[in-house]
Parts: sequence; structure tokens; C-alpha cells
Amino acid sequence: MAEKNTVALVPAYNEETRISSVLEVIVSSSLVNEIIVIDDGSRDGTAGKASSFPVQILRSEENKGKGAALQWGIDAAPDADYFLFLDADLLNFKPSHIENLLAPLLENEKVDMTIGVFRSGKKESVNLAQHYFSILNGQRALRRDFIDILPDLTWSRFGVEILLTKYAQLAGKIVTYPELQGISHVTKEEKLGFWGGTSYRLQMYNECLYSLFHHRRMIRLFPGRVPSEILKTIG
Repeated sequence: MAEKNTVALVPAYNEETRISSVLEVIVSSSLVNEIIVIDDGSRDGTAGKASSFPVQILRSEENKGKGAALQWGIDAAPDADYFLFLDADLLNFKPSHIENLLAPLLENEKVDMTIGVFRSGKKESVNLAQHYFSILNGQRALRRDFIDILPDLTWSRFGVEILLTKYAQLAGKIVTYPELQGISHVTKEEKLGFWGGTSYRLQMYNECLYSLFHHRRMIRLFPGRVPSEILKTIG
């Protein structure tokens, strides 16, 4: 592992009260060589909290969405061999979860991406969503070979996880789903209150549905580094 470079990308938007506990875990992991926090237009002290850790901070003045944040982080880490995508609002997050995400890639060179599935967390609604809609799960590990043929993620916003999963299927990539025991995250309603959280959740669902039904067209429009042979299969 010492010969490989693993970079953790942490997109964050108004996570001042939550990001420190996540960064503490990532910093403590011997498997992670570099951490990049992408502050996606936060209006609170997210960047200030992150600056107390040994991380690189990319800060946007406007909220461009999760897809754009991850794309920016990818572009800022040209020497990474493995990427970890980790949310800034995780609860009961432990170094073992990082190990579980990376292990399939490290142990089997044919695995291109892992998607962590929450198990036995304290929030049943989150557990059910993770189980039945794993395509939306944000905790992932990706091999450089897969990163190098991704389409541009910038347009996808909250639909980025759907785009990544659907593209992996189109590209014939192998994806595994390691379980992340005991982990959970803060819900939109807990962050913003019932009405604010519900409104934000509906926005998220809208962006996810757009990615689900339009990802082929958007890949053609924003192919990034997609190989020509894969573009041909998209039509």
C-alpha cells in the first residue's frame, strides 16, 4: 500500500458543525495519503473548520453541486492511484469503514469501484434507503483506471452517484458493495428543519431522477475522457 497514493475527496456544503468528526477519522487512517475538502459555496465556517486539519481545501464562491465538487477534486489529484469519496456529515464513522471501502480494490485488481452500504446504523430510515437505493450511496472507492475514463461529472449535482453507477454498467466495470456497519448520516430534515429539509430533499430527488433518465444524453454532451468505443455503445 505504501507504493500507492490514496486521495480522499470530501465535498461539503454548510457542514461546519459536522465536518471535523469526519476529518478526524480520515486523518487517522494509515490508508489515506491525501485529503481534499471541496467547500461547495458554504455560507458558514466549513472551510475554517477544515483548515485546522492537514488537508487541501478547494473553495468555490457559489454552490455548484456535488458532481462539480467531485470533478474539481479529481482534477486536483492527478497522481492518485485510488480515490475515496466521503460525505462530510457521516455519523459513527470509523477507520474500519475506510478499510472496508478500499479492501476490494486492493485485493482484486479487477474491481473498479466499491459502493458502501450502511448496515445497522441507528437511523432505520437511512438503513432502508441505503438498502433499497444503493445506487444513491455516496461512500465510494474508485480505481484510477476507472477515474481516467469517466465522463465529466460537473453537470450532475446530486445525481452524481447515479451517473457513476450507470456509467460503470455501460463501461462493463466491476462494482462491489461492501457493508459499512453502524454508520449513518445526518438527514436533510435534521440540518434544515422539516420544511427546509423536505424542500432540499425534493431538489435532490429531482436531480437524481434527471441523472437516471438523461445520463446517456449528458454523457454524449459532456464525454470528458470517455473512450470512443464506450460512446458508440451509448448511441
